[in-house]
Amino acid sequence: MRILITGGSGFLGQSLTHALLGRGDEVLILSRDASSNARNKQATQWLTSLDEIDAPIDAVFNLTGANLFSRPWTKARKRQLRDSRIALTESLVNWLTKQTQAPRVLLSGSAIGFYGDQGEQELTEQSVQGQDWAAKLVADWEGAAAKLGVRTVYLRTGLVLGDGGLLQPLRPLFKCGLGGSLGDGQFWYSWIHLQDWVNAALYLLDHDNASGPYNLTAPTPVRYVQFAKDMGKTLHRPVWLTPPAWFLKLLLREQASLLLGSTKALPQRLEQAGFQWQYSQLGEALEEILKPTQNS
Repeated sequence: MRILITGGSGFLGQSLTHALLGRGDEVLILSRDASSNARNKQATQWLTSLDEIDAPIDAVFNLTGANLFSRPWTKARKRQLRDSRIALTESLVNWLTKQTQAPRVLLSGSAIGFYGDQGEQELTEQSVQGQDWAAKLVADWEGAAAKLGVRTVYLRTGLVLGDGGLLQPLRPLFKCGLGGSLGDGQFWYSWIHLQDWVNAALYLLDHDNASGPYNLTAPTPVRYVQFAKDMGKTLHRPVWLTPPAWFLKLLLREQASLLLGSTKALPQRLEQAGFQWQYSQLGEALEEILKPTQNS
């Protein structure tokens, strides 16, 4: 297949590109700095503009979106976060609708932040939208992708664990003995191994009956306190530092909801479709990711 990826130079996009190329697909990546990226990363073609595409596209992965944690959520930053997801998705959909041949499928980035903080409630794809700003952001992101009129899949991604991404800032803290829980650590942490995320994305690409939202999470969410214990166990480090919730809320303000909110998202639709996880248990996922480099 001939596949376009927006956001292909990011943590998820790089692994997805590698998997697609490995199975023989043609991959085009839209990037703001295509010439620099092309020298360092694999792809069939790097683009700075959609207008550079000169042949029909079979499928699109829309993974664009600025990092939610890199800067404080000022009014200006919130506009940037929305534009990087919603405005860019609208531009992509507008361009695709003008093509003589539309893609067969659009797989668009999303997040379990759609559900917001719902405490102990088990959340499936049928659960209601949350009410906070981040939940509205995700819902509007999905809404922008819905306008193309082709088979559309919303990749409601949990917290992805791999060599990079979320574990990149956490690993050195835990290795120095500074890792620990957050607040009381009783909130739910819906995670997924990077390899399972890639496999699920390919699974949804290849199954023509797949459409709508899918929770891309492992079937075994854990409370954060258990995640911290498993991190410490894998790295053979003590786990003791526990910043209180009030301090995190004071420090991070509105962003604290992403750290302390409880979102127990279950991959009901993937399970019903027969998808098989390589890493369904947190311990084995962390072992695979952290063991090879723990002594580095």
